[in-house]
Amino acid sequence: MTAVDDLMTFAEDDRRGASDEPLPGDMSTWLDTGEPDTASTAPPALVRASRAVAVAITATIAVSSFILSFAALSDLARRTGSWTGWLPYLWPGIVDGAIVLATMGVLATAAYPDQRKNRQFFWGMLAVGALVSIGGNALHAILPATAPLPTVLAFAVACVPPAGILGSTHAVQILWRFNPSLAAASAPLRRTIEVPARADQDRGQRWLALAREIHSRGRLTNHSETTLSEALWRLFEVRPEMSLRSIGEEVGVGHHDVIARIRQTATEVVRDRPELVPMPVAIEARPGLAS
Repeated sequence: MTAVDDLMTFAEDDRRGASDEPLPGDMSTWLDTGEPDTASTAPPALVRASRAVAVAITATIAVSSFILSFAALSDLARRTGSWTGWLPYLWPGIVDGAIVLATMGVLATAAYPDQRKNRQFFWGMLAVGALVSIGGNALHAILPATAPLPTVLAFAVACVPPAGILGSTHAVQILWRFNPSLAAASAPLRRTIEVPARADQDRGQRWLALAREIHSRGRLTNHSETTLSEALWRLFEVRPEMSLRSIGEEVGVGHHDVIARIRQTATEVVRDRPELVPMPVAIEARPGLAS
């Protein structure tokens, strides 16, 4: 018997001894199938039941609230004296319908940063609709029964339908033109715009030696060599000349005064070490370096 046979015999005896003892449920399943038990990832029964009850309660609250709000707002519209018969029942639909429409608009555009302005419109529409709905229900509660609305309040109620037309039409126009697939497709286009920025950074490497010399003299050490080289390239090489504010925004230094200090420091260093610059630079009192 070889050593390999001894090892196989030992392994078989070990398996037979281990089979006499029960294994935990998860471990036995893993040993039997070769895969971990995925049943443990499912939500517990109590969580599933809680979710179902929460959905049912929410639906009940929503339906009950709509019915009560509908009754109050329709009676409020009837008291204006402008609409008779079944027409007052349309007024609650305008108010609460605007709330639902605005909510759908917020949800539809929530994941897209370029839809910020449209999202602001939907939030404003939601706020106005909620204000009218809550205010109308509160007004209905404090007014005497069957008492007509004052002229000012009747005027406000009468303005809701045309405002609803304007708001809903604009909301539909936004949602009709909004295409999520086009918004997603625009991401590669934004990435291609970064190519010129990388080219500028490559050109900025030509000024890296001067940036290192500035650091070696203990100047502007709170800014990286890359930031200094990019700023130097824009200061001395880019034509037409850029403003200090524009350079500061592009290199991300926060304020144009920093760019002015970089220019002054570089001028002082170039007076001593003109060989560090990749091209002639205009320096006062050094005509040999005039560009």
